[in-house]
Amino acid sequence: MALYALGDLHLGKDMSIFGPEWEDHEQRIVEEWEKRVGPEDTVYLLGDLSWAMKLEEALPHLRLIKSLPGRKRLLKGNHDYWWQTEKKMRAAILDEEFSLLKPEVVEGMAICGTRGWLVPEHPLFNHETDERVYRRELIRLERALTELLRIRRQGEPIVVMLHFPPALSGGMTGFVEIMLKYGVSRCYYAHLHGPDRRKALEGSHWGIEFHLVSGDHVAFRPVPVT
Repeated sequence: MALYALGDLHLGKDMSIFGPEWEDHEQRIVEEWEKRVGPEDTVYLLGDLSWAMKLEEALPHLRLIKSLPGRKRLLKGNHDYWWQTEKKMRAAILDEEFSLLKPEVVEGMAICGTRGWLVPEHPLFNHETDERVYRRELIRLERALTELLRIRRQGEPIVVMLHFPPALSGGMTGFVEIMLKYGVSRCYYAHLHGPDRRKALEGSHWGIEFHLVSGDHVAFRPVPVT
């Protein structure tokens, strides 16, 4: 049984205007997924799943994802406008195999996550509008890690899943500080596309391994969480 991470499926819209890597991307998602993921595997989906504005409009896209092999764990992205309360989503489509990401220990990994937000170093960060959300996401990450440590039993490596990048090009942020505090060893995130991928934090920084898994960045191939 294997673990995978993938973000930014952006179902429901012709994305080819954003570059050739997006040509026929929905078909490629299905093909690449079915090549790699087995029924006993788990895929962590790191946000921006559907362009729909309402939950009922997103259901065809969510049903497609649900029909693919493996368990799925979902995070919210900044374009998931259809996202509703867990109660409403459970009534519509969620179940044990297709659920929101909550702290869990699976396949020898201790995994948790949150959406994240623009970090203060980002050129578009606005202190009046973004500071409150940024601070709230820091709290959510720390709560998730606290819960994860409560259920962690055998020193499993701690893995954090985010939609937004936790930092840009090596600059320290609150997200990184919290991950260091709790001994996180790996972080997977999405959100960055096109030229913005040059800002991606990848490889080893501060003793944490960072991985960008935006769909177009990884050719829509689910990335092994190892």
